[in-house]
Formats: sequence, C-alpha cells, structure tokens
Amino acid sequence: MAKPNPRHITVDGKPMVALTPQEYATLSATRRQVGALGSRLRVVRETLRATSDLLSDLVTALEAEHPTGRGAAPETGRPMTVLLASAPELLARARRAVGKSRDQTGRRRRR
Repeated sequence: MAKPNPRHITVDGKPMVALTPQEYATLSATRRQVGALGSRLRVVRETLRATSDLLSDLVTALEAEHPTGRGAAPETGRPMTVLLASAPELLARARRAVGKSRDQTGRRRRR
C-alpha cells in the first residue's frame, strides 16, 4: 500500500492534518492494536522477570544443596555442575530481554 500524502490544513493559525473518516478509523484501529501489543508485552516482560528471579533462587538453592556438583539432574542426565554453570548466562539473557522499563521507584523511564 502506497503511503498517502497528508493533507495539511491550518485552523485558527494552527497547522493540522485532515483525515477522511476511513483514514481516521484505520488510525484508531492501529492505535488500539499497538496498545494491546504493549499490554501483552508488559505481561510477557513481567513473566520473564518472575521466571528469571525464580531461576536465580533455584540456582542459589542448588548450589547450597550440591556444593560439589556430584550427581546428575534427573530429567536431563547432565551433571549438576554443567547445569549450574549455564544458569548465569541464561539469567543474563533473560535480564537483557526484560530490560529496565521502570526505575527503582516503579515509575516508567522517559525516552
């Protein structure tokens, strides 16, 4: 679809863009879709943050329980030391994906 040229108008000395009813309906629908995607993204981000925190707690508990790393994890058969060694990279990747959308007080960052 070709990008239409906007129709610029001036009302009371203020520059504006005129939209047809169809263009306005399309713009409104697009805004709703973007808002819905943003909401879903926030839910995924919070879920990933909670999962990351849980993994961090599990790693701490496993390190305390198996300090020498003997034995294998029952599901994978991989040694505990291998699983524990891969956890920091997984945590770092999860935290990078989550990002820091809010500062320490819970307010959103300004872009």
